Amino acid sequence: MSIDWNSIVSIFTAVGVLVAAFQLRVSSKIAQSEFEDSIDQQYRELTKGIPVDALIGKSVAAEKKDHTRELIYNYLDLCNEQIFLRKNRRVRKNTWVDWCSGIAANLEKVEFDSVWTEIKKEAPKTFTFLERLESSGFKEDPAKWK
Repeated sequence: MSIDWNSIVSIFTAVGVLVAAFQLRVSSKIAQSEFEDSIDQQYRELTKGIPVDALIGKSVAAEKKDHTRELIYNYLDLCNEQIFLRKNRRVRKNTWVDWCSGIAANLEKVEFDSVWTEIKKEAPKTFTFLERLESSGFKEDPAKWK
């Protein structure tokens, strides 16, 4: 009985290609998770400076208003970036759902709503992606936008 070396080499080549494809997929998922985690870290760093009262939906003391306003502006900028990333399919659907619900919840809070309302009035089109998402009632998936 003779061994068909060509068949054996072909089988090992096919197995090697499958293993490489699997490793590439796993590496891609890890990179995606790390990228999304880096955006989450930006959120956590930013919210560390926002007074707890603002984060739980209360008004902040007068002497903290200006500082809080600046931080909330930066938060809204981050939200706009998150929407942009989803629009360009750089963020997974399940991550987007979490982010979107968080954005909607924060914009209902007194201080966030105040700054957001001011921006829309005084500087419309500053955060166009966020405006569009809000106008959809936070229901549209930016990945489906044209």
